[in-house]
Amino acid sequence: MIIRILAAIVGLVVLSLTLGWLGLQVPSSRFALVPLGAVSHRIPLPDNLPAPVERFARTVFGDELPGVESAIVVGRARLSPTGLPMPTRFRLYYDATSSSYYHDIEATWFTLPFMRIHERNLEGHAILDLGILGRIEDDPHINQSAIQGYWAEVLGWVPSVALTDPRVRWEAVDANTARLMLPGLDDEGALTVTFDAATGLIAGIESQRYQNEKQPERSRWYNQVLEWGDVNGLSVAVRAQTQWEDNAPWATWEVEQISFNGDVSTRLAQFGGDVAE
Repeated sequence: MIIRILAAIVGLVVLSLTLGWLGLQVPSSRFALVPLGAVSHRIPLPDNLPAPVERFARTVFGDELPGVESAIVVGRARLSPTGLPMPTRFRLYYDATSSSYYHDIEATWFTLPFMRIHERNLEGHAILDLGILGRIEDDPHINQSAIQGYWAEVLGWVPSVALTDPRVRWEAVDANTARLMLPGLDDEGALTVTFDAATGLIAGIESQRYQNEKQPERSRWYNQVLEWGDVNGLSVAVRAQTQWEDNAPWATWEVEQISFNGDVSTRLAQFGGDVAE
């Protein structure tokens, strides 16, 4: 009898683990697409960009940049904060006028959401809510990381913002590298941007960044662009990976839609829950 009970327990454990693993192999369904906005004006290419940055800008945009005040990025990802990749969907909101963002992210199991992440950065003041894993609000380390996150993300997905915003400053390093100095951060917090020698497109973005609020030292944070492609008529980083130090990728991102100059004020004003689009 004891052997039968133990065998039944082992069988249930194996079945649970198998179902758990199988559920994480099913890709997330996509968030609903949002209405496409419009670019109403063009901005002349700045004349003070370092050579690799200017080459990138001309490769993507030509002689004029699209004027972008806001953007919504929709896509899917694989998040691996614990080493176990989880299918994920995301919708990210950016307000370029205030350098703010909102991340709405859901990890799924058999396409069913089981963990939702809300993260908001309002002009350098961040809130991160991981549900049962905890909530962090206006922590100095997280605030600094949020500033770095904003500029790295717009470089890949809304690059005209980082090419025209007067709050940042580009510095030349060499023929294929430049540094983006960020407002409110020291030199160590700057983004080092590497450009592909053949295409001129961004190949990687890295910095020294706090991984969490308890970490006393910053770690190498690296974003590798895996593929550039066309989304809504513009060339963007459609696939990218994020990793810490030399560890396995923490996340792999795949962008499916970008909408420009829509209203993001409601999402930024309300933390948590859902808002009407």
